[in-house]
Amino acid sequence: MVFVEVSPGIFINFGKNEAPNKANGWAISNTGFIIGDESVLVIDAGPSYQYASEMIEYIKKVTNSQINYLVITHHHPDHSFGISKFLEIDTKVIISNSELKNYLKYGNKLLLQMKKKVGDDWFENTSINEFNNNKQKFPFSIDLGSRKIDINLYTDGHSGGDLTVTDKNSHIVFGGDLVFNERAPTIPHANILNWLRYLDEISNFNWSGLVPGHGPIIKKKNKLDFTKKWIQHIHYIARDAVKKGLSPAEVLELGVPEFLSSTKLAKETWNRDVPVLMKHYENDN
Repeated sequence: MVFVEVSPGIFINFGKNEAPNKANGWAISNTGFIIGDESVLVIDAGPSYQYASEMIEYIKKVTNSQINYLVITHHHPDHSFGISKFLEIDTKVIISNSELKNYLKYGNKLLLQMKKKVGDDWFENTSINEFNNNKQKFPFSIDLGSRKIDINLYTDGHSGGDLTVTDKNSHIVFGGDLVFNERAPTIPHANILNWLRYLDEISNFNWSGLVPGHGPIIKKKNKLDFTKKWIQHIHYIARDAVKKGLSPAEVLELGVPEFLSSTKLAKETWNRDVPVLMKHYENDN
């Protein structure tokens, strides 16, 4: 585990920009932490108890501030399944109400699937734990000690309730999976139209750096264009196919559009997500 200090007191571990496999143990998303004079706030817990344990040990090596807060940007397992380790050290877990429900509803099933795909050893002691988020209302701010953090909620975007974290000192924003960079965006629980609107809002923020859920940190706002193009086009293709009465197989036979095909995991993501979106749009009709 290698954390990069991208700004004074802000550290990021960049996940493997690849599919989950036995070598990476599902550590494919970005996690980070922000150090204040009194407290540390962690952004996402990683995919396992083991991952979270290593993260906590690293934090303790670089600061004496207490790890008081953990923000879970959304319930997807690469971001949330390390929660149980943080609960052991009495860290307050901040997660949207909808995503807490999804974490508890789908967690055990997803954990079994993960073990089957990449091996049990990565997930030793990993468990899905109930906890109370006191029906947290958003937005709100936290003072870590000479460091103010804003936490905002985006309902029904990439997930049922995506959280972003903004450090007011550095103007660095952690965007979670509302933002992808150099990797195909995933859409298993997405509302595309809302997501597009949220990307426009994030683009208008005064940020110095935007940390995506996957991929390198973003410094230029035009780097958001790829996420927009991908989700716009997959939305159009899936909805148009449903209107024309096409089957998923007929759509997938056409392949990934050329202008999207060069990004990492394009084919795998397209082939998985087009049928999901088509089923969703069929149910809307």
